[in-house]
Amino acid sequence: MDYREYRRLVKQYRAEAKQRFADLKDRRRQRRGATITERLDARRAERAETAAWHAEVRSAAPRRERKARRKGYKAFRKRQHRWIKLTAMGVVVALIASALGSWYYTATRPATEDQASARDHSLQVADQVMAEGLVLLENEGNVLPLADRRVSVFGASAAAPVYGGGGAGGISSVGAQSLFSALDGAGIDYDETVRDVYGNHAESGEASTEVYAEPEAGVIDELLPAAKGFFVTSPTEMPVEHLSEPILSGAREHADTAVYAVGRAGMEGRDFTPGDLRLTEDERATLELLDSTFDHVVVLVNSANAMELGFLEEYERVDAALWIGGPGETGMNAVARALTGEVNPSGRLTDTYVYDIDSHPAVVNTGDFQYVDDAGEPVGRYFTNHLEGIYTGYRYFETFVPEAEYDDVVQYPFGHGLSYTEFEWSDTRIRADEQTVTARVSVTNTGDVPGREVVQVYYDAPYTPGETEKSATVLGGYAKTDPLTPGESQTVTVSFDTTSMASFDDRDAQAWVLDEGDYGIRVARNVHDTVNDATYDQPERLVIDTDATTGSEITNRFDDARGDLTYLSRSSPEETFPSAPDEGDLRMPDGLLENDYELEVDPAASEPVTGADNDLELADLRGAPMDDSRWQAFLDQLTEDELVELSGNGGYWSVGIERLGVPATTMYDGPASIRNFIGHWATVAFPTPVVLAATWNDELALEVGRAMGAEAQSYEVDAVYGPSLDLHRSPLGGRNFEYFSEDPLLTARIGAQYVSGIQSQGTVAVIKHFAGNVQETNRAAMGLYVWTTEQAWREMHLRPFEAAVKDGGAHGAMTAFNRIGTTWAGGSEALLTDVLRGEWGFEGFVITDAGIIGQGSHFDARQAVEAGNDMILGLLVDLPGDGSYEEELQSYLEEDRAGTLTALRESAHHILYYVLQTNRI
Repeated sequence: MDYREYRRLVKQYRAEAKQRFADLKDRRRQRRGATITERLDARRAERAETAAWHAEVRSAAPRRERKARRKGYKAFRKRQHRWIKLTAMGVVVALIASALGSWYYTATRPATEDQASARDHSLQVADQVMAEGLVLLENEGNVLPLADRRVSVFGASAAAPVYGGGGAGGISSVGAQSLFSALDGAGIDYDETVRDVYGNHAESGEASTEVYAEPEAGVIDELLPAAKGFFVTSPTEMPVEHLSEPILSGAREHADTAVYAVGRAGMEGRDFTPGDLRLTEDERATLELLDSTFDHVVVLVNSANAMELGFLEEYERVDAALWIGGPGETGMNAVARALTGEVNPSGRLTDTYVYDIDSHPAVVNTGDFQYVDDAGEPVGRYFTNHLEGIYTGYRYFETFVPEAEYDDVVQYPFGHGLSYTEFEWSDTRIRADEQTVTARVSVTNTGDVPGREVVQVYYDAPYTPGETEKSATVLGGYAKTDPLTPGESQTVTVSFDTTSMASFDDRDAQAWVLDEGDYGIRVARNVHDTVNDATYDQPERLVIDTDATTGSEITNRFDDARGDLTYLSRSSPEETFPSAPDEGDLRMPDGLLENDYELEVDPAASEPVTGADNDLELADLRGAPMDDSRWQAFLDQLTEDELVELSGNGGYWSVGIERLGVPATTMYDGPASIRNFIGHWATVAFPTPVVLAATWNDELALEVGRAMGAEAQSYEVDAVYGPSLDLHRSPLGGRNFEYFSEDPLLTARIGAQYVSGIQSQGTVAVIKHFAGNVQETNRAAMGLYVWTTEQAWREMHLRPFEAAVKDGGAHGAMTAFNRIGTTWAGGSEALLTDVLRGEWGFEGFVITDAGIIGQGSHFDARQAVEAGNDMILGLLVDLPGDGSYEEELQSYLEEDRAGTLTALRESAHHILYYVLQTNRI
């Protein structure tokens, strides 16, 4: 059956269901005046008729026809229960209205002592993150720090900064420190008239010189502080004509230095276009005016996404630039102190900044690409081809851009960052053997002010054309010095396993391979600035096909996600350079829809025991490993309904089972702040995760986790959805603010420390989005089809998650909306059972991303639990008549009782093990 026929059948069965509903209404109308007994008998008959219809749906022989009938009859179920839904929604609205008073009372009262104490500590840690995460991009003539403390501040982003991003990883901006307030605190004297004009324009659209007062938080802000964090927009620059001559001349008389802030806000569900990350006409006109008016211009880059910053070189008086990312709740204080010199920036870029964003090879395959059928009709399925393979970010630019052209393409290399002081590197020693690579360097502060330096070590693996793809260079390790006073020295040591230089050979060995040959080891200030180097000679080819931690077999798991595509190769870059999908690429591959999940029943399977009385409570298993024999006796006690509810009723919680001593747990969004987005509270909003990664400070990431874990415990939060460990595949990613870096090692190390820190307090980290959620566009539209190589999955997308499990000890994971090839990530046995649990030894629970408000149309609850995805986050799906995931699991019990119960029992095991890792028991 082709897709056109499938759609025709869906329409046919929907029309049939509609007619049956109309007939049902007519019969009910005719029963008016009937006795109660007659009405009850009729209702029973109707229920029996409905059950027969459902049985008819399930009994269709061809699989595609059965799926079409299910989809068609869903309209009947919705219509049948519409009045229940409306009543339920009315009740919900009434409850919300009645609760507003108590919410407001609670929201406007002081926090508990524990919450206040944890908050104070988090504010201190957040300030340190921002102070160390600031990246000094340019500083010609040492304009920074400011010679005096007089400036004039321009830009919509100065009046309305981008504090974070939008969506589940967003933050509450209630109480966030504004730039102008921070400047006041740092003793910086700014022109107030310019402040008034920009502030009034940002608030009302009117460029007035009336005294501007920063708006106070309103009732909605107090009651639902996280709600606004779901919807953010980039500041709209004020047209330059509003800067009249009197305003401009007054600003110039006030100071010879202008500070100009430019910002971009990313958010869940929406990616940038290349044009979004370039200056607008109004921004460029403003810079031109400032360049012709002031002696010095300092630019603040208020964006987590890598913008095109070539304009910094176009204007004669633009002397300095400071990248501030998303400063969170209190980060503007560090920004102000960096302008005065109280803070010396020590951050390093986590991305490659280029003059032309289109030069990233991933950009052409980021966007809105929908499959069509043979007739050219859209089929409602979307895809993205990662034709760049492993060559993202610096891996591409360091490999394919000739040295003679490099400075014309790359403006700021990965790892770039300046300082207010100077550092001399000396006595560099590099040693490597078959076990370990070690680099030591003496770093001395030769400048006039205290500062910190970052030592980066890269390796250059031998490459043979036509064999396994390899980047010309890869980050192998890094370390940050302690704060060094002028004249002070520190010996910095960076070590990593020699085997970590292996590449994944997904064609022949189907394993990690450390090839024979010379490996260059480079000690560098950034990926393109080498201080010293050496060579390690690997004597023979080493194949690593067994996991060193678990002893499990390593082999290809995602061959079907490669597709029939040509990927970028060093052996033939011109012939393999990625291009956007053409008409032929848009045609839906044969059999694509046939790869959707289909239940397979094993008639020989036996049902597990349910409802036994073994006199065990969950507390009896405290400290017990996953394979303790008592687990089976405990799981035997769960009833069918309890198993279904544990997996099917997830939505910022796990359900409790009082009779077995199983407490309910709470789960909330992270990772920059923990928020009850339908409630009135939020913890401290840290700078965006990309700023944390820019610190290049593992110890600080650990402390961030500890601080957030302590706050979580003060609010009785048992699990946090974070950290987010996907990569910056390109600058266009809508959630790049929430992800750490373009590099998997930096992401892995910062993420693993965060996980370890938060779990040290008794709150479980739920690492997300597992895996490949690097494009927001169409990610939830029946599951974005992501096509790339097994090598790219292993070396790039999966590596941070592996570190979070092995080094961080993560006990929770959230799957992604997207597909890996044709298989939804949340229903991929290869991903969740073979790799996550099998190869890596993960112990804990897996939950889906939020399948709410239609986002989870492609989720299948049985597919999830069968694959190793234990819980469905379906908060708003559970309205009557909408076909909740619990109802879906109950339906599967009718079709395959033994198989469904077995899968649910294993999921319960994982969920209950997670509960024991919290402080609830």
